[in-house]
Amino acid sequence: MSSTAFGISTGPQAIEWPQLRDIWKVADEITLFESAWVNDHFYGFSGPPFVPDVQQGSADGWMTLAALLHETKRIRGGVLVTGVHFRSAGVLAHMAATLDWSSEGRLEIGLGAGWSPEECGAFGIPLGSIGERMDRFEEHVEALVRLLEGETVSMAGDHVQFYQAKFTLLGPQKPHPPICIGGNGEKRTLPLAAKYAQHWNYEGVDPQELRQKLEVLQKCCENIGRNPAEIKVSGKVRYGASEDPKVLQERAEKMIQAGADIVIVSFPRPTVPSMVEPVADALSDLL
Repeated sequence: MSSTAFGISTGPQAIEWPQLRDIWKVADEITLFESAWVNDHFYGFSGPPFVPDVQQGSADGWMTLAALLHETKRIRGGVLVTGVHFRSAGVLAHMAATLDWSSEGRLEIGLGAGWSPEECGAFGIPLGSIGERMDRFEEHVEALVRLLEGETVSMAGDHVQFYQAKFTLLGPQKPHPPICIGGNGEKRTLPLAAKYAQHWNYEGVDPQELRQKLEVLQKCCENIGRNPAEIKVSGKVRYGASEDPKVLQERAEKMIQAGADIVIVSFPRPTVPSMVEPVADALSDLL
């Protein structure tokens, strides 16, 4: 298990900025944690089952990420995952290029098709059917990758229309910052991850399901002649505020045995900086 990487997930909901900032700064000093992640919502969520809670505010994922990467020095960061329906493809790609540049190459780009009709309805954001979401997702991922590779891009899709679009200011990561695709759909999402991703995030907590989805991803890679080993696989583990962090050892070990290369700890709420070191101590026994 020595090759396993660990990260933390701290959604920008139900937390004050000084606490969130200090959680990342503590994690930045602990080399066990290679990455840290926020999410991308207008509201916080209550559950499970996870439903939007309009009384629970949420900070913007990308603006929060930019601030956190500039408060830290070492740790890599990303949005797990960005709803591509919230921003146009060109704007999102420009944001990513800028943050990779300003963070000196510490950006991870997490992408998802989007799913919350409550948020979209409240703020007038078109979500569409499952098919429309996936069509938009595919076009956005292609556009993002091509722009961040420095290509001059023309596209005439249903959701992305570019005419000789090009970025001349790009970050240091080549050919582009790592793309993390989140989601479990076997018909569209996993084939898209096989084609474009350097990192696939399993959306769930069941190691047996992770193992089954990973087999599908590997077959998708084989179908296009890609080595599945080129794609890192992550799984989240959670623990409750009343639980001892040592429960993470067993949960993380099961995820690793199921095929996860990266274990991301989703902290309970309320989250405080003092939680970070006990979590690191619990997970260090797995190395």
